[in-house]
Amino acid sequence: MLMKSIASSVSRWSRYLNQTHSVLVRLDGGLGNQLFQYAAGRAVALKTGRTLLLDPSPIPRRPHGRSYELHAFAIEERFIHPLELAAFRAAESPRLPAFARRAARWLSPRKWTLLRDPGDGFDPALFTAPGNLVLEGQWQSSEYAREAAPQLRREFTVKSPLPRQLEPVAAAIRDSQSIALHVRRGDYVTDPTVNTVHGVQPADYYNAAARIIAERVASPVFFVFSEDLDWAEANLVLPGKPWFVRESAGLPPHEDHRLMAGCRHFIISNSTYSWWAAWLGADPEKIVIAPRQWFANGPAPPGLIPGEWVAIESGATTDSRSP
Repeated sequence: MLMKSIASSVSRWSRYLNQTHSVLVRLDGGLGNQLFQYAAGRAVALKTGRTLLLDPSPIPRRPHGRSYELHAFAIEERFIHPLELAAFRAAESPRLPAFARRAARWLSPRKWTLLRDPGDGFDPALFTAPGNLVLEGQWQSSEYAREAAPQLRREFTVKSPLPRQLEPVAAAIRDSQSIALHVRRGDYVTDPTVNTVHGVQPADYYNAAARIIAERVASPVFFVFSEDLDWAEANLVLPGKPWFVRESAGLPPHEDHRLMAGCRHFIISNSTYSWWAAWLGADPEKIVIAPRQWFANGPAPPGLIPGEWVAIESGATTDSRSP
């Protein structure tokens, strides 16, 4: 029995190693970041005939309680084998002496080429690099999503039924000229390091975007999503009777994301979380308003904001006390 089990394990390992060349995506960050990383890997896999593999192991090592979120979606979920991941980690570890790293590379069942996102937009070299690839970084360009758009729209749907407590708000979204307005605060406010990088969009940005929407959309209904709905309710000036979505409190992040993506139009914050909700919005006439100033001290990365979206000045500030 033991020999049969060993033989079966060896056979599975052999089949695993003999698959086509692979592209391995190292996942990190929250839901929005994971969607961008997966999208880049899926685009490369589709265009080059590679197998897409996932490595979610970096996520638990980060602060802010992040976790692997893609399991909620209808993705093709294949993970790198733990033995191969261990060999890859050892080969790249600066903590090990050089001879140990060389030994790990020699023992590794496949050779990998590590590609890090330079952070300056779409990189066509991803589609021409040979062999087995490891993608590390954010890969936040709308061009990767465009390359695999039909596949991603199918895969980035939530698998589970809508929770019963969300049915009334989901119905209201379907039956109105719904506007998803996402106010990103959370660690953008509470973590000094994150605040220094990202800043906080002020109320003036959201209010200006709401006025633009109200000029273009008849009878808009604003559905406000945020980790800090009290701040949003106290500082936003919105037409009509806005719906501050509290029904999803305590539910996983993909539930708010599903509701947002079901809206007709979007006002996003400087957040990949709401970026993806807007991108997934299916209304062909949708209006998406995004902040031109994505970071505290600079604009959005090249290619992040699609050309058909409306980017407006935002005045992002690192002063989290200011409305």
